Amino acid sequence: MKETAQLFKNLGHPVRLKVLCLLAREGRQCVCRMLPDVGVPQPTLSRHLALLKSHGLIEDEREGTMVFYQIANGVVIEVMHAAGLPCACRTKARKVNAEAK
Repeated sequence: MKETAQLFKNLGHPVRLKVLCLLAREGRQCVCRMLPDVGVPQPTLSRHLALLKSHGLIEDEREGTMVFYQIANGVVIEVMHAAGLPCACRTKARKVNAEAK
């Protein structure tokens, strides 16, 4: 219970919700493409991404010096949809995850 409560607490931050919405809407993104939409400094965004990754909500993939992030699985999209986030209704992430299965 404690771990689940911490997960919901961490999801309650506006920046992390923006990140999840952006990834749900746009699919795989690097930090440099997320920065303008999220509106926080790069170190702040990196901390939020690390927290989301530690809970298994997003995953990353390194290509040379670039790191790309994406929604980890369809359950994340379902939770976002259940929470009423409009960005979860029609997503590229859902299509990408469906193709991966």
